[in-house]
Parts: sequence; structure tokens; C-alpha cells
Amino acid sequence: MKKLMDKLLNNIKFDKKYVFFSMVIVILGIITGSIFIVVLNSTDKSLVTEYISSFMDNIKNNNIIVNDIIKNVFINNSLVILIISIIGFTFFLFPINILILFYKSFIIGFSLASIILTYNIKGILISLVYIFPHLIINILLFSLLTAFTLKLSIKMINYIIKKKEVNMRAYFNKYIYILILSIIIISITSLYESFIVTHLLKLVVKII
Repeated sequence: MKKLMDKLLNNIKFDKKYVFFSMVIVILGIITGSIFIVVLNSTDKSLVTEYISSFMDNIKNNNIIVNDIIKNVFINNSLVILIISIIGFTFFLFPINILILFYKSFIIGFSLASIILTYNIKGILISLVYIFPHLIINILLFSLLTAFTLKLSIKMINYIIKKKEVNMRAYFNKYIYILILSIIIISITSLYESFIVTHLLKLVVKII
């Protein structure tokens, strides 16, 4: 396993400017999601807080089926990875990847703000358990994938418009390495979110 991981890491290199751009999108998405909960009317805010409270109560009362969580989390995250990766090879659709990354970041910001709105100061502790480290790892992974596909799309555009040569075989090999590493990471974070996070949230909710 160590040799495989070393080989994967040695073959994956990301351009810093594309990574920086992706991180800007993530930050904007989180900020926008956090602000969005503030501009909701009182009725919508009540619906959000009721949903959060109901979700936490289900965790507290062991009404959550872990196997279903694993399946849903893993499938959803894997689909995001596959969609981002596939779109990267259809250069004219690369703005969709930016929207996907923004949306995933928006959801994180909205979720954190909703938890804090529901539980006030105590919600900060719940938010930390909810997000760290799995969601942070996931969003970083999505950011790196977006950066890679963005660079690939620009390379393909340059090839078509400016007739610059592009070593597609090299990019395809990198794509395979990144896809393997992404699936491994998503599998680990999905298991962590399904088993560890639910128990930690249950403990925290009981304490507060």
C-alpha cells in the first residue's frame, strides 16, 4: 500500500495558480452559504432549525442507519469525483466543475451556519465535529480535482485554437492516478463520517 501511495503522489503534480483559483471558489462558496442563512425569512429559518434539530435528535436516539449513511455518502462523493473528472475531458463544459465546487462549498457554509443558528454558541462545537476532518479533506480533494481538470481544459483549448501540442497520454495517466487516490480518500472519509462522526455528534448533543 505504501509503495502504491508513493507512486501515486510522485505522479501527481498540480499547478499552483489553478489550485489557488479553486481555493478562491471554495472560500467564496463557504462565505456565500454562511451569509445565505442570514437573508432567509423567519419561516425558512424555522424550517432549517427544525430540520437540524430533528436530524440531531435522530442521531441522539439511534434512529440513523449507519449502512445507509455509508452508501449514500460514498455514492454521492464518488459521483462528484467522476463527474468532475469526466467533464475535465470535455473542455467546453469545464465551467460546470467550477459550479459544482462552488455548490459543495456553499452547502458546507450553509450547514455550519444552520447548526450555529440552531444551537447558538454550543453549535460551534457541533460544527467542528460535523466538518473536521472529513469534509475539509473532501472539499480539498474536490478543489484539487477541479484545478487539474481546469488546467486540462485550458490545454485542450490551446491545442484547438493555438494548435499547441498536448500530451494527452500523460494527462490520461495522471487522471488514472488521481482517480485511484480520490476513491481511496473518499472511501476513508465516508467510513469516518458514517461511523465516527455519528457517534461523536451523539456524544456532543447529549453533553450540550
